Amino acid sequence: MDGYMEVDPSSGGPGGYDDQPNSPAEQKPDPMALMRGYSPGGSPGSTMTAGSPGGLVRSSSPNYPPNHPLANSKHLCTICGDKASGKHYGVYSCEGCKGFFKRTVRKELSYACRENRNCIIDKRQRNRCQYCRYMKCLQTGMKREAVQEERSRGKESTGSAGGQVSTGAKELGQVANGIKEELPETTCTNSDMPLDRILESQVKSEKAGENPGAHPAHQAFNATGGDPNSSIFAQIVEFAKNLPLFPDLSLDTQITLIKSGWNELMILGAAYRSMSLNEEGILMGQGKIITMEDAHRAGLGEIFDRVLIELVGKMEEMKMEKCELACLRAIVLFNPDAPGLTNDASNQVETLREKVYATLEEHCRTRHEKDTSRFAKLLLRLPALRSIGLKCAEHHFFFKLVREDRTMFEMDDGNSAMETFIKNFLEE
Repeated sequence: MDGYMEVDPSSGGPGGYDDQPNSPAEQKPDPMALMRGYSPGGSPGSTMTAGSPGGLVRSSSPNYPPNHPLANSKHLCTICGDKASGKHYGVYSCEGCKGFFKRTVRKELSYACRENRNCIIDKRQRNRCQYCRYMKCLQTGMKREAVQEERSRGKESTGSAGGQVSTGAKELGQVANGIKEELPETTCTNSDMPLDRILESQVKSEKAGENPGAHPAHQAFNATGGDPNSSIFAQIVEFAKNLPLFPDLSLDTQITLIKSGWNELMILGAAYRSMSLNEEGILMGQGKIITMEDAHRAGLGEIFDRVLIELVGKMEEMKMEKCELACLRAIVLFNPDAPGLTNDASNQVETLREKVYATLEEHCRTRHEKDTSRFAKLLLRLPALRSIGLKCAEHHFFFKLVREDRTMFEMDDGNSAMETFIKNFLEE
């Protein structure tokens, strides 16, 4: 590419950075050089003072509301200057820069700078140049090997359900203290992701499950040998296609997100419906109830109990509202780490997820002023959901207990009945 400088994350840093060591841990960058042209938060005139190790404290740091997950943060992200959610891969950073660095290393992505490899990376402009953002991650000391070690630990922990919950709880301790990258401080900038539209997508999805066989996509799916009464999956696809900005994504991206998230979306919806059963069962589509006897007979009692205790019980405890359910489902769907996403698509999806975070935070702040921890409590359902979702997939939970939908859950190399169904439904 003429005029473009590329960087390969698997190396120490080409294009003027060849003389740097492969491991960022060995670097000792010049703090003044790193701060050149750097305005954290994007506001000129912000002054910087030396702070605790790994972070700089800005004298005019943003004022988050008391119930905001980042309100108690004492450090700033060393990459973009936003409030840090903790120490990630060796340095204090926000969840956005942490996620960006992790995706870059894990997917071995390569970037190109359109300017002169000296772009300003701050809170407002961090997404403009991925090359310079990644180089700044390396310069400030983020360790590529820490990402690989994290993945290895994650694989080891999957052998124990209890370990998954513990790991998830720790991760969402960070989530509850700053899970997203662009959450507005006090003003609402999410006019293109309004709460009523997110709620509307949930309502429409429920209606789609009432008579799924009448939908043209179901008729097409039935022709491939699938079950026309796959109401659960009809609701998932209907939910996705009605979310604000989801239709703006490419068809391939839409299909990838639904295929990646259907399991957790299904569990979350079923758990919410099951609140009316007083923990006596799990309510699936079209009134089908999975009882404790059903689950234990199939050898799935442990997963069944976890759904009731960690999801249904907590939803009842906090009296979760349907609009909050819809936001959590949108967060699950807009997964920038979904396997198969291109780099550009991943960035698009991350932006949409951030908008949903902002919408949910504003709802909690304005509608539940006395429940100052509600936003965090809602987000704390996500690690439990992820852990349960992994177990459901591992033990074919729905395949064994929702037999009329069996074809829908049989995944192959991408040319599956599921993919055909999604495509037909989205294009209808």
